[in-house]
Amino acid sequence: MSRLLPVTLVSIISLILISVITSCAPTGDTTGVSVGDIDAFRSSLEDSDFTLKLAPFVHVDLVKLYEAGKLANAAGNNAGAPYRGVFGAIPDNVNITDLKDISNAQEKMENFLYSTPGLIQGWQMNPDEALVIVTKTPPECAYFSYCGFIFYKYYEKDQQRQWVWTSYNDPLNKLTIKTSGTPNGAKGNPFNQDTIIIVTADKGTDQRIRSAAVSAGYSEDIINTYVIPSSMVKLGTGPEFDTIVFGQRMALFADEKAGEEYVNAVSAAIRVTPKSQVTLDPFPAPELRVRGTGKTEVDLQPALDDLRRAILAKYSDLSANELETSLWLPESYEAVQTETYVAGESRDTVYLRCNTFTLGDDPDEFVIVYGVNHAASGKATYSNCSFYGEAGWNGVAGIYSPQYTGSAEEYLPGNPLAKYLYVCKFARSCGSEKTCVVVPTGPGAYGVGLDETAFVAIRAYLEPATKVGPAYMELLYDRAIKFNSR
Repeated sequence: MSRLLPVTLVSIISLILISVITSCAPTGDTTGVSVGDIDAFRSSLEDSDFTLKLAPFVHVDLVKLYEAGKLANAAGNNAGAPYRGVFGAIPDNVNITDLKDISNAQEKMENFLYSTPGLIQGWQMNPDEALVIVTKTPPECAYFSYCGFIFYKYYEKDQQRQWVWTSYNDPLNKLTIKTSGTPNGAKGNPFNQDTIIIVTADKGTDQRIRSAAVSAGYSEDIINTYVIPSSMVKLGTGPEFDTIVFGQRMALFADEKAGEEYVNAVSAAIRVTPKSQVTLDPFPAPELRVRGTGKTEVDLQPALDDLRRAILAKYSDLSANELETSLWLPESYEAVQTETYVAGESRDTVYLRCNTFTLGDDPDEFVIVYGVNHAASGKATYSNCSFYGEAGWNGVAGIYSPQYTGSAEEYLPGNPLAKYLYVCKFARSCGSEKTCVVVPTGPGAYGVGLDETAFVAIRAYLEPATKVGPAYMELLYDRAIKFNSR
């Protein structure tokens, strides 16, 4: 894995690349929340001695940002999984002053996102400020989450900021978020539900915002406080303070059209700033959810070894190079101490990757990835494999556990454990083959060239029993074999 990636600092541009969502309704709906009154909420916040600034949510394409020179790489984007973004402060040259203007902001924000010069630096927040998100959760999908990150971390010993992109708290995910369908975090339906998220470091700011929300008709049971630990994040403005981002991820919508409308809707959040100086009362660092249950996948090892032999036997006329699988991204709490770039690592998953290789267009040249279907074993809500260019960490093609379920049974007929395993293939051409993924050569960073170094990465999201990613030690690592003509 690459260590810290050097980035030339540019002037801070008050941009927070946040993959957070709002309405799943078509463009034009600015909140989508069916209870409470957003205008009354804004008035109540102003009456509570806050200054407000609107921040629009838009779909964010990490590969496009990389191609546009806004990111030094595509941050290991999960191929096929969408992201959204919000601005912590709307640039002065983008005239959006009212909620009704947000729905018409797509073109303006895209021009700003992809056309302005310079690398994205993230957003700076003062210790008494907050970002308030009044929204709907996504329509039904396998997974969604909201997560905050340190984008650039200031290191005193280096006297400069380094690009780390490390998370500072566990994500709010479909198993933990408070919504109108899961009031106060109770079990229920978290999809397409009303929710409020307060992103702040200060207890007093949080309480005043909560009171304003309740007075505007919102239920206390749908309000989530997403703590920024001020002991970890150096909040403030200027070159000696950290920058932050806040993100949302989604995967596998049950209704693709509803999901597309949700992702492409433009909607609003509110940046909240006290008008007068307050006495700070910072939250303590949040307790992280504990990975692992003690139950492992080790009993599947003999079947996995049988699967390996069956794959090698099927392609015995080809040359096989078994690629090593290893940890790709360490956890953020480690990475922030070692100044390691982790591309928006989330504790809701694991990150594994194989050694690098190149993939030509010979029909006999391809990569087979196989292993335990971590969703079938009960260690994940879903898992997937994605194909990346090594230079840009650009995810260009992928396959998800629902798509490769049952794929190992043709290799292990009659083996009762085959249902817990999978096999998939990455190639330049697939024809009618099942569980085969075509790897494009372009255009640009949306593909990986025939002579470009590449790798495959594996994720396993959200163990149901723990509501966080599985423990690495409890998984059997996925494996990859590169085949070529002899």
